[in-house]
Amino acid sequence: MKSTDYFSPDYATARERFLAAARHRGAQHESHILAAHGPAGEPLTMDAARLGDPAAEHAVIISSGLHGIEGFLGSALQAAWLDNHGGTRVLPAGVSLVLVHALNPFGFAWQRRTNENNVDLNRNFLDEFGFRETDPTYRESRMAYDRFCPLLNPQSPPSRWEPYRPFVALYILREGYATRRRLRARGQPVPLPWAWPAIWRLGLRELQKTLPVGQYEHPAGLFYGGREPEETVRSVRAQLPHWVANARRVIHVDLHTGLGQYADYRLYTSETQGSEQQRWLAQCFGAQAVAVWDPQIDNYPARGLMSVDLRSRLRACRYHGLTAEFGTYAGVRVVGALRAENRAHCHSLPGSPPYRWAKSQLMEAFCPTDAKWREAAIRNGLAVIDRALAAFG
Repeated sequence: MKSTDYFSPDYATARERFLAAARHRGAQHESHILAAHGPAGEPLTMDAARLGDPAAEHAVIISSGLHGIEGFLGSALQAAWLDNHGGTRVLPAGVSLVLVHALNPFGFAWQRRTNENNVDLNRNFLDEFGFRETDPTYRESRMAYDRFCPLLNPQSPPSRWEPYRPFVALYILREGYATRRRLRARGQPVPLPWAWPAIWRLGLRELQKTLPVGQYEHPAGLFYGGREPEETVRSVRAQLPHWVANARRVIHVDLHTGLGQYADYRLYTSETQGSEQQRWLAQCFGAQAVAVWDPQIDNYPARGLMSVDLRSRLRACRYHGLTAEFGTYAGVRVVGALRAENRAHCHSLPGSPPYRWAKSQLMEAFCPTDAKWREAAIRNGLAVIDRALAAFG
């Protein structure tokens, strides 16, 4: 099969292909039915396929679809690896491989990034949510989100004719001038009023306080992290000890799209820059491929990340969580697609022209139809999986 043939048109087809490939490879399969249902009322499941000795001293986990619509690449990559290496590649001794398909099957099936409660699951891996009231850093981020909320979450159906990009530019400049006034009132140095590049940077910095952090006050808004652990979170936590068993070291690659340079990829880690763990990952995957989250963004840290939560739960072994991001389009386009789809979900009738248009925008933003992008994503993704396995070989 060509690499582009592994991309499925919908969740049901993707799941069927994954299960068929897993059976062909002789993998052990487990299925976890979740409470939500698909567009036709069909059940939705999180599936896992295991290869190798369950008691192996090293484990590799490759998961897909935490952000539902991003599962179209993740599923294609998992099926491609099973198919390409079915019967031809023997796992290194002492290594087990677990492929977890569709962590968020609702988002996958409905072509949404979030789950049935509009929760961004990679901001939901938390035990308690009290920081909303007590953490001054989050409070500042929340206030920034509130200011951008009318831009991010218009209370109307989407329209392809809306001048979205000029709206974004005006909001950023407006916020830049408002930030300048606040800084000046505190006696801090500020750019001159006509220094537009500097004003723009101030406004953009305010926007950056909202996008990577997530928010916990607007249930129908973008980047909502929820109020309690969602079903996927509870299920992953429950299955994790089974997936890793007695492994002393675990590499977990969670597959995502939508961030980074077009047709390129990066493996993001929360390990400290220059630490032994970060250097080991760079050695395994290549120094150019492994990136530590931007320390400027870390001033407004994202909470509820799956990799951070799972590492805290696997104290008996060394857990390395990597977020594999396969870049698509510029951030303003990706956010615009998310914005349009969320408006359609909240304010349009399913199947209506605005609804269908918004879904097509989101699909293209996270899984481009460009054959060259798909070929590069599969090629790079297969190399990532092989390197994860070779790290213990």
